[in-house]
Amino acid sequence: MDETGRQQQLWDQWAPHYNHEHQGRDPGPAVDFLASLTGTAGKALELAVGTGRIALPLADLGIPVTGIDVSAAMLDELHRHRGDRAVTTHTADMADLDTGSERFELIYVAFSSFYFLMTQPRQAACLQQVVRALAPGGRFVIEATIPRAPGLLAGAQQLAIRDLTDTHLSLSAITHDPIAQTIRFQELRFDQDGLRLLPVAMRYVHLSELDLLAADAGLNLTDRYADWHRAPLTATSTQHISVYTPAGAAP
Repeated sequence: MDETGRQQQLWDQWAPHYNHEHQGRDPGPAVDFLASLTGTAGKALELAVGTGRIALPLADLGIPVTGIDVSAAMLDELHRHRGDRAVTTHTADMADLDTGSERFELIYVAFSSFYFLMTQPRQAACLQQVVRALAPGGRFVIEATIPRAPGLLAGAQQLAIRDLTDTHLSLSAITHDPIAQTIRFQELRFDQDGLRLLPVAMRYVHLSELDLLAADAGLNLTDRYADWHRAPLTATSTQHISVYTPAGAAP
């Protein structure tokens, strides 16, 4: 099975549980940030749209959103909640993005989903396709964990307790390959219904590497923040919001 097939398989496994697992994560700040970049008549494209955690409330603001995801099961969950919102979806891999002649004022990928492309060439291919899909003066936004964030690179193997109650136990089992820059982990959930396994595989990218890949694809970094509220990035920041525009575009 190739890497696309493996990612599809594991996110199909996540699909029935994804919204519950992330129910405490407020999409509001991300939606407000992204809406401010689209313009009054802009269209947005979300890579790895998942169940629509960001795309659906963004569409509530009147912004048409196209979402792609490798998992048809995740998209099925999105459509269960879509209603009449202006969100269209396609089952596709980020590295093979092809929007034809359609162009978008905003393309974004959130929640470290860019890291689900497991090799540097596939990450580079994604960025090259992003440039082709951006409208003139459009913006590409990526939200991701900073690899030096505490715990991410601490040791080759980790086992962490996420939650512990009288009826529920959540664990994360993690392996890290610093040469390939890959992390694989299993989210384990124990409750009265038994054991549930939720796997994740990713290749993280350091900021300097990301900027080089982006520049090679024809993207210039214009802004970088520590969160969706535009807090300044510091040495202790655990995530970044990076905004790129096509080379030669007006800032």
